[in-house]
Amino acid sequence: MHLIAIFIALLTFTTACNSDTPESTIVNVMESPFFINEDSVTLMELNTIDKRPMVVNLWATWCAPCLEEMPDLEIAHRAHSDAIRFIGINISDSPTKANKTAADLKITYLLGRDPKGDLVTALGSIGLPVTVFVNSSGVIDDIHYGPISSDQLKLAMQEYLK
Repeated sequence: MHLIAIFIALLTFTTACNSDTPESTIVNVMESPFFINEDSVTLMELNTIDKRPMVVNLWATWCAPCLEEMPDLEIAHRAHSDAIRFIGINISDSPTKANKTAADLKITYLLGRDPKGDLVTALGSIGLPVTVFVNSSGVIDDIHYGPISSDQLKLAMQEYLK
């Protein structure tokens, strides 16, 4: 009986949107370094470039739901890239495999990698995918744990990234 309760709690945690994210988590996520090519960067640094809001998707090649949602993120990127920065951050994967997967899926939005999974840890997530919505002021407005449908993505972009 206890195992069922734990499973339900974990499932709820990993698939629910969380708008009550502790401030310390927000700071850790915005300042956690990851790599674009070989350069270390943070979300806060990317935000200061042009103040565009960001949709940040954490993914891995071994995560089937991640691969299923990436084409929807690409479609949104192509439609809104002038106003919103889309970033896919690969978690704990081989860079070669991640690059091949992204190329196979024809992903053109900005791609980074987090080899140690520091962003997942900072978000308190126990699974992937995770999608983070950062407003133009560099504040995390929402975190979506689990797969995000194209309809959920559109609604979140309208609500959080005006």
